[in-house]
Amino acid sequence: MHDLIVIGAGPGGYAAAEHAGRHGLSVALVERDRLGGTCLHRGCVPTKAYLHASSVAAEAAACAPEALTGFDRRRMFDWKNETVETLTKGVSLLMKSAKVAVYEGSATLLTAAAPFAVRVTGADGSAQTLEARHVILATGGAPSRLPVPGCDDPAVWTSDDLLGEPGTQPFTSLLIVGGGVIGAEMASIYARLGVTVTVLEAEKRCLPMLDAELGRSAELLLKGLGVTVWTEARLQSLRREGDGFAAAFIRNGEEQVVTAERALLATGRRPVTDGLFGEGVAPALNGRLIAVDEHFRTSLPGVYAIGDLNGLHQLAHAAHAQAVAAVSDLLGEPSPVDPTLVPGCVYTAPEIATVGMTADEARERGRAVVVGKALTTQNARSLIEGLGRGFIKLVFDRDTHRLKGAQLFCGRATDLVGELALAIRTGLTAEQLAGTVRPHPTFEEAITDAAQAARFA
Repeated sequence: MHDLIVIGAGPGGYAAAEHAGRHGLSVALVERDRLGGTCLHRGCVPTKAYLHASSVAAEAAACAPEALTGFDRRRMFDWKNETVETLTKGVSLLMKSAKVAVYEGSATLLTAAAPFAVRVTGADGSAQTLEARHVILATGGAPSRLPVPGCDDPAVWTSDDLLGEPGTQPFTSLLIVGGGVIGAEMASIYARLGVTVTVLEAEKRCLPMLDAELGRSAELLLKGLGVTVWTEARLQSLRREGDGFAAAFIRNGEEQVVTAERALLATGRRPVTDGLFGEGVAPALNGRLIAVDEHFRTSLPGVYAIGDLNGLHQLAHAAHAQAVAAVSDLLGEPSPVDPTLVPGCVYTAPEIATVGMTADEARERGRAVVVGKALTTQNARSLIEGLGRGFIKLVFDRDTHRLKGAQLFCGRATDLVGELALAIRTGLTAEQLAGTVRPHPTFEEAITDAAQAARFA
């Protein structure tokens, strides 16, 4: 009998197993693929490896165009795999040091109350049953396909395919359906590698879930890279045509068609629950997602659901924070992390990051705010690295002067946003942020400028 069984070894699952193991619990971790999950093998890490490689290629082409004769996608793929393999070994060592028992196979929760029984079925069909007092579900998500004719064609890629073996094959044009985070990052990667990229986005702008100015800036960035962006474009069909694909879409009431050698669906992710629950075991759902309370408890007492399964934040670092919070709850301790204050990041160049409330969100909630904004056109580091126009916006409470939110479009935004998340959590004011000495020349000097730009009088 274990104290805890964790199903799924992505960033949420292995973090939960480690945290519980280091607190003296007997922990079993079940994973049907490889330690690290989607984030490590088919998501965050591979994508950022490709983004780095494409950025280096673009810099080389800008500095010495005659010296760059081509780009080896196979070598990029192999280098990405080498990086992933190193990190996978690190997760394995982490589990060993926390005394976590790792089981390979697909897990099915057989009972709805403690003691919980979990059947683990290996790839060879063999099965064994584990028991535990608590269960954390962390099976993550998978790419979703639109219910549009042609989108179920296996030749139409998801991000799994593009980051896998198929993506190593040469192609000169790419159609991306979806202008969210995945679509924007993939467009940025392949445009820098010389591929002709077209993006279809159904909403009014790219990155529609973010602050409007960030979305518009991302769209301008992509267009500056040569990407063709069609917004308010509703996909009607996707079909094979010759050696590529033709996509029919409706825009402004008219049907149009675009073609490309390869097609990528970047239209979100769905929770992975296939085979997760046995007969008669059914937690309450919120649509396709597993419903949870503020402690990530499901309707089954003793069972928690974290990460993409609950859909609160489909981000690796959010799953990690939820894992720590869930384990803390089952230990009867307060969580050492705040899982509600979660930065969002988009790894374009310049990068995009956001945390807390936007000014519009604050006003919709009836809060009076003051915005301090600094452009990066005069930031020395931005000019040195040729990143062009960017900005940092800080949203402060008008009465207390405390920071409530931040939106960044600048170099190293995904690194800088951590400082601002800390500032929100600890209640720092505009004056305190402005009074902090930051090194020169750095991107973070724009934080000082933005805080100084806030006018409360």
